[in-house]
Amino acid sequence: MPHQQPAKGKNPQAWAALATRLPTPPLHFFALQIFQLHCTDFLQHGTAVCVQNECLNILFMKKTLGLILFLFGTAATVPAQHISNPAPGQYMVVIGAFANPDNATRFVKTSKQYRAGAKSELNKVRGLFYVYVLETDDRELALREAARLRAETPMTDTWVHHGALAGEPEKAALAEPLVAPTPQPQPPPPAMAPPAEPAPVAVATAPVAPAEKTNEEKIKEAVESKPMKMIKGEVERLDYIYFYRDASVLRPESRFEVDRLVQLLKANPEEKIIIHGHTNGNARGPIIRLPDGSKDFFSLENTVEDFGSAQKLSELRALAIYDYLAANGIDNTRMSVKAWGGKKPLYAVDSEQAEANVRVEIEVVD
Repeated sequence: MPHQQPAKGKNPQAWAALATRLPTPPLHFFALQIFQLHCTDFLQHGTAVCVQNECLNILFMKKTLGLILFLFGTAATVPAQHISNPAPGQYMVVIGAFANPDNATRFVKTSKQYRAGAKSELNKVRGLFYVYVLETDDRELALREAARLRAETPMTDTWVHHGALAGEPEKAALAEPLVAPTPQPQPPPPAMAPPAEPAPVAVATAPVAPAEKTNEEKIKEAVESKPMKMIKGEVERLDYIYFYRDASVLRPESRFEVDRLVQLLKANPEEKIIIHGHTNGNARGPIIRLPDGSKDFFSLENTVEDFGSAQKLSELRALAIYDYLAANGIDNTRMSVKAWGGKKPLYAVDSEQAEANVRVEIEVVD
């Protein structure tokens, strides 16, 4: 007897070809394909089976249907693998930013003396290598660690960066105070009819406490209280001059002190000064400075990164004051600079007061 052809539409090769054209066959598709192949086999060979085997074919069909129902049930419980929750935002405690990756690597090694396990990673938005000591989803933990590093180590420019470094905007700025989030205003309660006015009663009211002043307001007030005088031979420490870490770039809160110095020199046009620069220690390290001719005295944007001695850093810091005075109308023949590095410390370099060694002094000369 010639081999019997399968019925139209029951060709297993056609089912296999259809499966290859589907992008990702679901599990129940394979169940249907198995069922189709078994049905095809039954149609192909069932005519050659004796009538007394009919019960065997029925049993076979029941088992096949049971397999299909099991596979359908399994497919219904398979989770979709392409659904995922977005990763939460990251808070990073950053202790430094460098344009040169070699300097970032050096700073990672330097931070070990303060028991800070630092790492370095590129911030693609700013093009700087950030050195950070903590990465966490806990905002309060990041703020506490940044405050601790500012208070207990020389890393006083530590700040908290929010977001990934691979393209998201930075959400915490350099040298800004760490503050708790501002409470959101609550909607006003529904309007109610005013109550009847009570008889007037004399009530003693407590004085309203004034709002706490910001750090810049406190610095401005302290600078304005300093005497406006220049005495020949006197050396005055500029108490409210601040620089970014490893940089000869002034921080914004230094503006009040250098503006006072401009006013003093304009009020005393016959006086000349020497600007003395000092650092804490004599170690070599990275130096961040403004490009030649820049007038952006209070910003780290577009800075140049070098590597040099502590004396070089102290010279560049004194020159930063010199350049600001010259840019504000003070004749440069009335000014000179002297760099001391760490040769004249006020305190031991590893003491709690060591930060005071980083300073600028003004000496009035003939």
